[in-house]
Formats: sequence, structure tokens, C-alpha cells
Amino acid sequence: MSLRTGAFAVFAALTACASTATTPTTGVVVDPEAPQVTPHGDLEILRHRAAIGLAADVRAELAPRIAAAGDRPGPDPGRDALRALAIELALVQGDADAAQAELERLDRTIAGQGEAASAELRALAATLRGAWLFDARRYTDARSSHLRALVALEQTGGRPQRATQKGVALRALARDQLALGEAETAVNTLGKAIAIHRDDPEAHIELHEDLLLAVDVMIAVKQPDEAVIVSSDAYNQALAKFGSDTLPHAEALLMVGAATLAKGDSGAAGSVLADARAILDKLQADRSDPRFPVSARALSRCDALMQALTSNPASSTI
Repeated sequence: MSLRTGAFAVFAALTACASTATTPTTGVVVDPEAPQVTPHGDLEILRHRAAIGLAADVRAELAPRIAAAGDRPGPDPGRDALRALAIELALVQGDADAAQAELERLDRTIAGQGEAASAELRALAATLRGAWLFDARRYTDARSSHLRALVALEQTGGRPQRATQKGVALRALARDQLALGEAETAVNTLGKAIAIHRDDPEAHIELHEDLLLAVDVMIAVKQPDEAVIVSSDAYNQALAKFGSDTLPHAEALLMVGAATLAKGDSGAAGSVLADARAILDKLQADRSDPRFPVSARALSRCDALMQALTSNPASSTI
């Protein structure tokens, strides 16, 4: 073989190698870009601050963070968690319009993701929608929404955070059932929620809400002795986990008042109502956005208990 022929063979081989190396390869799977997650590492701190009576302050902090996260169609667990908290707190303060606006944005997010939207996110939206419907006194619709949330959660498995989310949906369902006159059914439903939250040492906010509702349930099924016991548990838990002169302290006092009134002791009920009202008035004056109550539910309970006591001639402590 001549030098020229050999050189041509080498050139041909190199050309073939180069051509092979630069030919696009088919069938290669490229990992999708990781979803952008809005920072939310302080979520539990925010929830605790809101729970003790700083809902207005926390809402003010959440607004710019949610706005900055925008409405990207892809998944963003951080943004969704912050938005969910904003909806909860709007409902706490009786701001139904703000809650509805954020709910609609959350619904659009889920619709934009289509089948890719997680079952947890769908369940969260259904639970929040149910809470909004409950506040609108649409109890049958609220129950349907909370049942949808529980069905969605059955598709997700049993990780601890999902169990807590299930407990929240169960408590909400029990509240619907109580409002619809199904008190006996509410006892069983709420019992499941309490069992879930007692098993989670981090679920003290959820357990507090469970115990408050349990007092109403026990009164509804005409078990005032049990109502007093549960209200005492709620009071002790509120002081241990949240401290004195906080919203949970005032809420627990109101439930003690409701339970003692159910037992026929209007004097004791009037005394604890006065203490609860003093705490609520201070929270409202010192810490809350004056446009909204520190807690619409607590003030409603306060007014109802006041009305019950003032209609009773034996109640001279108010």
C-alpha cells in the first residue's frame, strides 16, 4: 500500500469517527428541571405566631412573599403552603373575600397542573374550600368538600405529614356533621382526628383545635361532665403549648365557660367569660389589624356565651 493510499485510509477513518461522534443520539432521557420552590422554612414559626393571636401580623408578612412567588403553572410546594396559611388566617379573621381570592388562585394552579397536581395539593384545596363554605353556612357543601379531601388523601399513602393533613380534614368534617345535626357521627369522626394528632408531638395547634370542637360535641350529645373534662384538657394544653394571655388561652377559657354553663353553673361560666374577654380585648387593641377581629370564631363564641348568660338571672358576674 502506497503512502498516499494509507494516508487516505487514515483520513477516511478519522472522518468516520468524527461523523459518528457528532451525530445526535436518540432515545436519551434528560432529567426535567427541578421545580422552583418558594422559601418556606419558617412556616411552623409563622403558624405558631398566628395561633397565639398574631394572625394580622403574619398575614401582612405573607402577602409580599406570595406575590413575589407569582402564579407559575408548575409545582411550588413552598408557595402553596404559604398561600394555604394565608387562606386559613383570612378565615380566622373573618375576611371571607381575601380567602376566596386566594382559593381561586390555588384552584387555577391545580387546574394548570392538570393530572400532575399532587393528591396532597388537591386535598389541601378541598379542605380550605370546605372551611370557606362552612363559614358561609353552606354546611352540606362544606361536608362534600371535606369528603373529597379525605378521598384524595386515601390515594397518597401514610407518611406522617399526610396523616396530620388527614386529621385536619377529619376535624373539619366533624364540624360539618355537628352543624348538620349529626352529633353522634361527629363524635366518631372527631375521635379519629384526635387520635392522629395525639400521636404527632408537633401537632399541638391541630390538637388544640380538636379539643375546642370536642367540647361543643360533648355538649351537643348531652354529656356535660365529659365537656368539662375536655375543656380542662384544652385549658391545660393551651397554657403548656402557647402560654397565658394568648388566643388559645382565651379560646380554652370560653370552652370552659360553655361547659360549666352546660353543667348549670352560670356563675363560674360568667367568671371565665370575663377573663377570656379581657384577653381578647387586649389582643385586639395591641396586636390586631383593626379592620378585622383577632379571631372571628372566638368573638362569636364570646358573644354567644354572653347572650346565654345575660338571659340567665343567676349570672351576676358579667
